[in-house]
Amino acid sequence: MKKNKFKPGVKITIFFVFFAILFFSLGLWQIERGQAKTALLEEYEKNTLEDPKEINNDSKKWDRVYVEGTWQGANQILIDNVINRGIAGYKVLTPLRLSQTDEIILVDRGWIKRNRDMMDLPDVNIKDVKEKVSGILESPELGLVLSDELVSDGWPKISQTKNIDVISEEYSDEIYPLILLADPISRYSLEYIKINPTNMTPVKHYGYSAQWFLMFLVLCGMYIWYGYKKNEK
Repeated sequence: MKKNKFKPGVKITIFFVFFAILFFSLGLWQIERGQAKTALLEEYEKNTLEDPKEINNDSKKWDRVYVEGTWQGANQILIDNVINRGIAGYKVLTPLRLSQTDEIILVDRGWIKRNRDMMDLPDVNIKDVKEKVSGILESPELGLVLSDELVSDGWPKISQTKNIDVISEEYSDEIYPLILLADPISRYSLEYIKINPTNMTPVKHYGYSAQWFLMFLVLCGMYIWYGYKKNEK
């Protein structure tokens, strides 16, 4: 019996090489993403254990800082559609005018439940008093928005996003480029929701990586099988 030769053909070989490189590259990319997410989570957890430092120009995302200033209760923004324990509500962003620089920083005071009548906004009133506030700096992404009108008219305003670039457009003052998620120790704190620094865990990335590598191995097996099967007499 004549031994089969491995001749899959030019077209099949081109197909194999293209998708083999693609699948293998995607597997490596997911591993890199998983490693990056692991480093991000480690940095975040480390920062949460540190004592807050006074905010400055070098402060960055996930840093624990403290600020001192005066609340500006007339110009608050409610972040819509924030679900907490299965209940719809708002995140409340309140401007705080910094004592040292006169700059405005938006402080996330926490979550508050939405009233049954959406036109009846919850009571988020706050006195314009001086206070020292500590917390973690964050920079939320724009995310998925379902409306062209991201921020409503009239104060307090309703926003469909927590993205600082969008929200800062509503103020005439200069706005600090990061949002401060306040520790739940202020007298004006609402219900605290811990930050989730990533929308996908490292484990999921590694799982996707395993799927891409499996597809790569299956493709290799099919290529070898076809190369011999095609030339059977």
